[in-house]
Amino acid sequence: MRHVNYTRWAMYIGDLFKFAEGPAVERVLELACGTGNLLIELAQDGYKVFGVDLSYHMARQAAARLKKLEVINPKPQAAAEYRSSLTDRWPLPTGFVWCGDMQSFAVASLVDAVICLYDSFNYCLEPEGARRLLDEVARAVRRGGLFVFDVCTERNCRGHFNNYYERESYREVSYIRRAYYKPQRKVQINEFFIKDDFNGGPTLYERHEQRIYSLREINAMIDPQQWRVAGCFDGMSRRPGTEKSDRVHFVLKRI
Repeated sequence: MRHVNYTRWAMYIGDLFKFAEGPAVERVLELACGTGNLLIELAQDGYKVFGVDLSYHMARQAAARLKKLEVINPKPQAAAEYRSSLTDRWPLPTGFVWCGDMQSFAVASLVDAVICLYDSFNYCLEPEGARRLLDEVARAVRRGGLFVFDVCTERNCRGHFNNYYERESYREVSYIRRAYYKPQRKVQINEFFIKDDFNGGPTLYERHEQRIYSLREINAMIDPQQWRVAGCFDGMSRRPGTEKSDRVHFVLKRI
């Protein structure tokens, strides 16, 4: 992920917040926050940030990195522990990171905006899961609040990540990445073979599957009683997003 310009992405997200022309955004929750790269950028821009990720280890790293900025202090908690802590006696922290599933999560207090980026939305492998995610976000964001998410398109998969091979080393770790697209299932597959060159040991294997939805399918999932589509943009621009885009950002406004 070293090639990702998170500073630019955070600036673009801030621009989309202003584009939506609603009440000022102060509290931002990121779904699938990973190790917190974008949370750090947003925190430095003055937002109160919260994050959730399915990986406990990634959430723990995000919490530790944000703690260094004195944004948050508590450790990430398992989802069940987090829910049990949502009582009136707990003061609202400046920020919080916890471990949980973005298709089934809860918040202590409504936020102004929810974001879900770097095609994390595509990890909803079934339309039912994607609709469930939209419903969960609707329960987490205040009226007039925003949901900003991006999706990877079929054009991107076919053009850049079909029969793709990459090999790279970083410090004492090396990996091989293989990517291919299954058009019949509309699934993009990324396989990683990761090796600790310093300590040895077995090669670790990761398999990532993402469902590639058409823009028409995504629009059909959006409940008009919950959301208004404020924008659909090509990449990090204000140009309309189409199936010819590689990446599309959606901006939804809570009704």
